[in-house]
Amino acid sequence: MKAVIILEPNQPLGLLVNTASILAIALGDLVENIRGEDVIDKDGIKHLGVIKAPLSILQTDYDTLKDIYLKVLKKDILVADFTKVAQSCKSYNEYITLTKNYSTLDMGLLGLALYGSKKEINKLVGNLKVLK
Repeated sequence: MKAVIILEPNQPLGLLVNTASILAIALGDLVENIRGEDVIDKDGIKHLGVIKAPLSILQTDYDTLKDIYLKVLKKDILVADFTKVAQSCKSYNEYITLTKNYSTLDMGLLGLALYGSKKEINKLVGNLKVLK
């Protein structure tokens, strides 16, 4: 299995980090056993487990991001999306209310998190660059 986050890079650094964090939390909540067990260091301090699989953070332009999203919807791949609509909201209730007023592709896609078979994910994102 493989997980990736894909971001539209034309955002300020803080918003890129925020988008990636939100997408990672969405995946982490939905994918069973993606987080490893807690570990104890030499001093006896517990460190919460981290993701067991590699997680690449990739970048692409809006049109390619949208195309990947539309393809993923037809595949057996878990997808989380984050949009300009979501980013503009001050509360989750506001997000729920606003989302009802938009069609999927009018929400301003900013990023995706994908989790699925390595082969299928690689087909979709194999040519994308790592976010720098």
